[in-house]
Amino acid sequence: MRLPAPRGPVSTGLFACLAGEPGPVPSQLAELVDALPETTADARSDEDVQISLWTCYGLTYDGFDGVDERWEWQPSLLAVRGALEDVYDRDVLAEVRPPEGLTPEGVPAFLMDVCGPATPAGLLKFMHQNATIEQFKEMVIHRSIDGLHEADAHTWAIPRVNGRAKSALIEIQADEYGGGMPGRSHADLYAILMSELDLDPEYGAYVDRIPAVALSIHNLRSMFGLHRRWRGRILGNLAATEIGSSFINRRFSEGLGRVGASKKARWFYDEHVLADAVHEQLAAHDMCGAFVADYPAEWDRVVVGALATLNVRGLFARTVVDAWAAEGTSLHELAAV
Repeated sequence: MRLPAPRGPVSTGLFACLAGEPGPVPSQLAELVDALPETTADARSDEDVQISLWTCYGLTYDGFDGVDERWEWQPSLLAVRGALEDVYDRDVLAEVRPPEGLTPEGVPAFLMDVCGPATPAGLLKFMHQNATIEQFKEMVIHRSIDGLHEADAHTWAIPRVNGRAKSALIEIQADEYGGGMPGRSHADLYAILMSELDLDPEYGAYVDRIPAVALSIHNLRSMFGLHRRWRGRILGNLAATEIGSSFINRRFSEGLGRVGASKKARWFYDEHVLADAVHEQLAAHDMCGAFVADYPAEWDRVVVGALATLNVRGLFARTVVDAWAAEGTSLHELAAV
């Protein structure tokens, strides 16, 4: 995978570093990221911040052509990533508050209530009843950054939890990876979906067209998954992903059928209709419920993880729907070569 095009001064400096030998980042780049709290109004939709974060996390996923693998754990680059995460976390949490009076025992019921179905109703209704095949393709491009790596960020939580929560998490993840059957993982099914819609299924093929609000969804779970201190948040993120997913994916599949997509194209969504009907109960009760019972001091992190997920999804949905209402696209136009 190639490095994406930069979208501002931070990504310009970062990508220039990654093209060279691993070592201390230039002082100019360090100064830029140190100034982010003052220069960034909302990191959730900041193109420079999100493409920089996506690239930093990409070093831990697939890596990039021509980028030395040693950059992944280079201390000064981790400091850059940390500064990006701090400003992103600040702006996500600015709109996220656990409800007063909620107790650890009430977390599973709260998650079931607030997370399902998690896709904003306006976007879901539009995809089901009104979206054209071109708009479905646009949505699939947006979500390819996440869909082609489905489950991976959540897997990082497995060694960080114990007991019943770990068992439930492993059960969910095993299904996400197709039960060990090659070609049946949900990421593989997403690649099939893209191919059936005449889209390039190579990971990152469309990254230069994907806006910050879509990158933000993937970056959020990568950020939560990579930090042990946020293990509760990544569990909450997974719960928000699974709860209501069966209903959402049924509507997406029906919408694709309405515009004439093949049965094979709908396979990704149809698979989730069955799997996630079970997963939502596992996620809320056996995973998150067991986790907060074992670690009651971390119950609010689970709730924050779920609410933060709904927050960035909501921003993404509004951006897409507003663009379509204006008869436009929320994808970026590629710069002329």
